[in-house]
Amino acid sequence: MNPSEIEASQDARRNVYQHILKAANKRLEQGIPGSEGAFAQLSLASLLNILFLLRGEWGSIGDYGTTLRAVRALVGDELVWAEPHKSSPAPIELVQ
Repeated sequence: MNPSEIEASQDARRNVYQHILKAANKRLEQGIPGSEGAFAQLSLASLLNILFLLRGEWGSIGDYGTTLRAVRALVGDELVWAEPHKSSPAPIELVQ
């Protein structure tokens, strides 16, 4: 593979990662009323663990082992376990 193919492959992995991360986050928020934004700081692996905890190993979203193997094959271990980038908080303004 030449450098441009490697870069394109990495970009594709990041795009797939972002899509799966958003889908898992949305599914959890729909399943737990009032939890909007509560899962934003979790890794994809953590989100998948919580989904299967709520639904059961053989629940409506499939089998955990197969799902995790497929996600790892698509995006790689480093993205599966990576914590999403946290935005830095706005600077605090002093009130006088």
